[in-house]
Amino acid sequence: MSAPGRWSIADSVRLVAVALLLAQGAIHLQQYEGPISAVPTINTLFVLNAVGAAVIALVLAGSRRLGAQLAAFAGFGLTLSALVALAITRSGTLFQYPEPALRDAVVLAAVVELAVVLALAAFLLIRRREAARARS
Repeated sequence: MSAPGRWSIADSVRLVAVALLLAQGAIHLQQYEGPISAVPTINTLFVLNAVGAAVIALVLAGSRRLGAQLAAFAGFGLTLSALVALAITRSGTLFQYPEPALRDAVVLAAVVELAVVLALAAFLLIRRREAARARS
């Protein structure tokens, strides 16, 4: 752990994850306002993803210890479920919705979601290493 008032590498990576989560939510909100708004059930899931990403980002940004770790795991759950849903809609249907094409927004969402997963994993690994170093 870093001393109070000092930034660690984990803190920097945590803030990158916060920005990526906010981007993920923004993409889902933009798609909700555009082509997804007329799709029943899926439109609600896009709004919930945007709200969830914002809440998780706020908790991750405002917490430094256990709260940040729990938010990171929540971010994993949200983001991985979005990636799985995307994979399902690209290969079949989810709630009677198939993703008709690999649109630019879909590619951007997938890239951002993969970056979220990598940033959260890096944050947790660095945090664990810092905690182990502080104990020894």
